Amino acid sequence: MSPENRALAASSSTSGDGGDALLSHSLLLGEHLFFFSRLRFLAAAGILTGGLFAINVVGIEGLNLGALAGTAVFLALCNLAVYFTVRPYRRPERAATATCLLIWTASATILLDYLVLTFTIWQVGGSQSPFLAFYVLHAIFASVMLSRRAAFAHASAGYLMLAALVLGEWFGWLPRHRPLGAVFGGPEDDFRVVWTLLFLYGLLTAATTYLATGIAARLRESERRLREAVLSLERLADLRRAFLHVVVHDLRSPLGAVTTLLDNLSSELGGPLAAQQRQWVERADHRLRGALELLRGLQVLADLETESLANLMVSVDLDAIVREVVEEYADLAQQRRQSLTADLPESLPPVRGIARLLREALVNYVTNAIKYSGDGRTIVVRVRVQDDSVRVEVQDDGPGISIDKQTHLFQEFVRVSRGKGAEAGTGLGLSIVRRIAEAHGGQVGLESAPGQGSCFFLTLPIFNSEEEHARTAGATS
Repeated sequence: MSPENRALAASSSTSGDGGDALLSHSLLLGEHLFFFSRLRFLAAAGILTGGLFAINVVGIEGLNLGALAGTAVFLALCNLAVYFTVRPYRRPERAATATCLLIWTASATILLDYLVLTFTIWQVGGSQSPFLAFYVLHAIFASVMLSRRAAFAHASAGYLMLAALVLGEWFGWLPRHRPLGAVFGGPEDDFRVVWTLLFLYGLLTAATTYLATGIAARLRESERRLREAVLSLERLADLRRAFLHVVVHDLRSPLGAVTTLLDNLSSELGGPLAAQQRQWVERADHRLRGALELLRGLQVLADLETESLANLMVSVDLDAIVREVVEEYADLAQQRRQSLTADLPESLPPVRGIARLLREALVNYVTNAIKYSGDGRTIVVRVRVQDDSVRVEVQDDGPGISIDKQTHLFQEFVRVSRGKGAEAGTGLGLSIVRRIAEAHGGQVGLESAPGQGSCFFLTLPIFNSEEEHARTAGATS
């Protein structure tokens, strides 16, 4: 895995704003902060040089250059700390390791920007200052760097600062600064004010456009990469489907032939077998059955890779499937002195699905319970109706499964030891159940604890004739 991918995986688990935060938000935060720290140095220089230019060139009167110079120095010194803090985390793989630090830094710098902007506006006209529109630009900065919730919180803080300034001037709590030439305080056609407004709003328009186009460019680049990733995944899915079909096709015939030969040997069609020879045949037959179980699992996976599964789903009588499976595997359970029973409601609505796959899912649950719960145990297949879904449970009173072993239990090729004497499986059974449930719009799960047995369940949506009719009509129109 590349450093970028590792960082992306890390960011998905550390970004803490739920659905509001982009998956790559924390990866780009360091880069954004570093970029805006450089802009902040330009802003500090602009405050100082702008004040000198306004007084000496434009001829603005009453401007407190000392206060503006102090503001510029304060902003530059604070930003210097920000610059060296975020500089090591410009690259995504480094940013993902310091998400909390970067988020706190972003929050602090945005509040600093609002504070400096409010003070500057107070010095250059207060409630009549041409700099008022720059609050919008700072709100955009916050939206780029922070989540929606945090951006609204910081925008509210900036608005409160602005309200305090306006109300403070209105009630006389703050002295009013009205530099002539920066705001209208004399003739209405004062060209200095017109020039100042044109310059500042031109600067604001350019800065906003630059920021918005940068965001748009990143979005287009992210979309391009996403499309490439989707195409790559589609190609991998096609290869997976082709591989599964080839494996199933090429192994079925030779395994069938070997099975027939072993049956012939066991039946002593070629002559009597010595005790050692019979033991070898039985061991080979046991291994072959494991291979056949794997082949059967791969066949189901190949079927689940079919894109037209949704079009094959119909109304399925789940009651009949449960009774059939319990009856079929009751003998196998009796060989281990186990009790296998069904607990069904009197009236069970049909579910939407493919009967063959639903039966496969239930068979996997039942055979797992028989295989792992232990001799003399009780296994119950229970079905319950829940609102618009049906929940199928396979519960046993076996040794149970610890929490740490449940995490990856439904992934492919995961095997969990459940006590001495338990047969080893292929690691596909539970993953097949999960894939079948998801293909049917349902879910799987496990409720278990050591010494308290296990309850494997899956939920399936109830068949809705009206929705099915609308779906069919939409597909044919």
